[in-house]
Amino acid sequence: MMKHFLLVLVYCLCLDAVSAQNGNFSFVFMTDMHLRPDPVVEKAFNKVVQRIEQLKPDFVLSGGDQIFDIMRGNRAKGDSLFTYYLSQTRRFKVPVYNCVGNHDLFGIYEESPEDSSHPDYKLGMFKRYFGDPYYSFNHKGWHFMVLNVLDVDNYKYIGRVDEGQLKWIKNDLSSIKPETPVVVVAHIPLVTTYHDLYPPQNGYLSQPPVANRNEVLALYKDHNLKFVLQGHIHWFEDLNIAGKTHYITGGSIAGRPSWRGNTHGSRGFLKFNVSGGNATYEFVSYEDKD
Repeated sequence: MMKHFLLVLVYCLCLDAVSAQNGNFSFVFMTDMHLRPDPVVEKAFNKVVQRIEQLKPDFVLSGGDQIFDIMRGNRAKGDSLFTYYLSQTRRFKVPVYNCVGNHDLFGIYEESPEDSSHPDYKLGMFKRYFGDPYYSFNHKGWHFMVLNVLDVDNYKYIGRVDEGQLKWIKNDLSSIKPETPVVVVAHIPLVTTYHDLYPPQNGYLSQPPVANRNEVLALYKDHNLKFVLQGHIHWFEDLNIAGKTHYITGGSIAGRPSWRGNTHGSRGFLKFNVSGGNATYEFVSYEDKD
């Protein structure tokens, strides 16, 4: 009798473990907040906080450009902006996973009073506040990878993934089973139609916005890459490639141009609902409707 009871108990515990690993959950993807202590921004972001509190996600993914901005340097300003951002996002009361955006790069412009010898240069300040600029975590059977697709060349930011991170991606993927659902977060889009519809004034780009994106994506070819969540261009699109991977550019919290309009649709974020190995999402506008 006791042996039978123990077998049933072990069986139930195993079911609970499987259920916990593959259970239902939700998360929010928001990008391009461009937070700064400004009455217009504060009023709008209060609505974001209230809306996310109502949705009760397990966690929030940020697609970069948390603040506006520190590319022109000034350490005191940068510290105040990142401190302000943290004070605002702690109001979500769930974990927030941050991706590096171009506006989060410190002192990269030529007019910056600090130069490349400064410890906060480029990624230094981001690391002080958030840790590693690329990392991964697991949640209920899904694998999330937050990448840094930004580099600096000749006082400008560019889209590129360095060799060290390419090796890290390969190693990180080797630690999970090929069938594990994977979500990637990257600030500059890896795949987008934006420049087909809105070509730059000097003509089409000679390469993808992330120059070595093909090399990056090749690392995922034998894995179950479900979503690539992107930001930067402040518009919303969903590209379903080969019926396998959705490349979703998630609009923006700040609108386009930043806090002065909504050229490419309403301001908002995405809420994902996950069930087992599948997920659906909806665009959530936090703006008042007329």
